Amino acid sequence: MLLCIDNGNSKTKWAVFNSAGEIVDFGSGLNSELANLAFPSAYQRIIVSNVAGAAHQASIIKRLAGSPAPMHTVQSPADMAGLRNHYQVAQALGSDRFAAMMAAYCMQKTSCVVVCAGTAVTIDALSVRGVQADFLGGWILPGLHLMQQSLTQATAQLPETSFSSKLTEQTKFARSTEDAMQFGALNAVVGAIKEMSAALAAHDNKPPDIIISGGDAALIKNGLAVTTPCSIVDNLVLHGLYFIDRNLQSESQ
Repeated sequence: MLLCIDNGNSKTKWAVFNSAGEIVDFGSGLNSELANLAFPSAYQRIIVSNVAGAAHQASIIKRLAGSPAPMHTVQSPADMAGLRNHYQVAQALGSDRFAAMMAAYCMQKTSCVVVCAGTAVTIDALSVRGVQADFLGGWILPGLHLMQQSLTQATAQLPETSFSSKLTEQTKFARSTEDAMQFGALNAVVGAIKEMSAALAAHDNKPPDIIISGGDAALIKNGLAVTTPCSIVDNLVLHGLYFIDRNLQSESQ
């Protein structure tokens, strides 16, 4: 059994995977409430992706100090299992982005635009040609809610607003300030995804799939309204950590 931990910008998620790659236990909580997050006890190894900073990582290590299981903290490699990382400095790529890319590669085996929609939105290009896969690069945008917060905090008269299901019935002509803010944020993300899809299609001479994960995945997918394959995969980073661990275990044998 493998305990995978995804320390994100705002939340910490964990999952226990069995040897078949199935999640048998899961939990999550805000980083500010880490002390109340109940980790499981039945596992043989621990693998962690941390983008929440050194202090949060130290808190996680302290929480798991009584476990005899070895812990591996992921740093993005230049190459793993046929997936090449083309970041200028490989380890500078966030471990969550590499894990998401690894999951997309292992699950789809085709070129994908990989979107993780949380506090920030990452939009990354995965090119797959035969048995070789390449992370070409990507973009980082403020998340939908972060865009709303920045507008509210930096302007005098724009209201606080929260996203609602009406965004699935999108109009190009918003007729209230709240709608204008929400549609503006959504279309900023949707437009970036479409731009990345077009760039990757030109690179590979074929349209890529789109994989979306994170709390705003459903809103974004509805806003995209594309004809190419577009799917939501929950907990993509955790699945990627499972595949990274599987590769590490095979290398050690």
